[in-house]
Amino acid sequence: MSSSRRILVTTFGGLLPVMLLSHAAAADTSYGELIGDRAPVFAENTRLFETPSESSTVVCTLPVGTEVFRLAAVDIQHTSDGLSSTWMQGACTLGGETFQGYIPMSWLAMTHQELGADTLLLFGIASGNPLTGRFAGVAKVVSDGRMLWGAAFFPPSTDMGGSDYRYGVSSRRLDPAGLPGIEDLLMLSFLYEACGFENRDVLLAWTGRYLVAGPSASRMSEAGVFHYAEDMLLPADDPLLGSDILVISTSEEWDEATEGYRTVAVDTTRWWWTGIDFEEMPR
Repeated sequence: MSSSRRILVTTFGGLLPVMLLSHAAAADTSYGELIGDRAPVFAENTRLFETPSESSTVVCTLPVGTEVFRLAAVDIQHTSDGLSSTWMQGACTLGGETFQGYIPMSWLAMTHQELGADTLLLFGIASGNPLTGRFAGVAKVVSDGRMLWGAAFFPPSTDMGGSDYRYGVSSRRLDPAGLPGIEDLLMLSFLYEACGFENRDVLLAWTGRYLVAGPSASRMSEAGVFHYAEDMLLPADDPLLGSDILVISTSEEWDEATEGYRTVAVDTTRWWWTGIDFEEMPR
């Protein structure tokens, strides 16, 4: 169930290889729809339009991270290739002046967290294939309208066709105690309330200079068949871990005799924060 993927994190200073793996919270985006009436701009040089059409007059151009508020879905447009896009009506403030207009929902962050004064972690979907349900996601750290760091990776696939990103996406801040050099520790969660679909949590660490994708944890179940769960234990949960992180996996199968689940396997993976990166420790 768990997977790892070597990726390149791109910044304006060069490339750094990190490991990406996966653990869950209330969604900021649920079944492709934003929760709440405000969200920061995810795409760079985003435009606010006079009407819900990219061919209409541009009201203003928004730097990445700019908050758009009073959001409301106004139009869902379909194209010949089966893709759809939801247009949002909203407002923003630039230079002390308030502007109103329309913006594609895909240009807004699906979830975000404040990392400090004028610094945000944003997550959004950069591209997707509706035929395979595979999507490319990007986590960005932005400040004062510019991107400081970006990490690209693949969220769990939906494998259900259609163009909507069907997972709920959420983020939350965690206690970085015991992990020196990490200013902000966050969990990015992909949630799906259905049997047979993977729910994944990805640990992200912001050092103040670069973003590191760390251990992850997945969950999947099929009612009356199996349960699979990975739970993450942090140094803030147990100081005896030092700078280590445990990912404990439990597999359960349905037992017809007892009409309940029985544990068939338990495994533990240990990760170490080196002060620069997360490394999986040999067994």
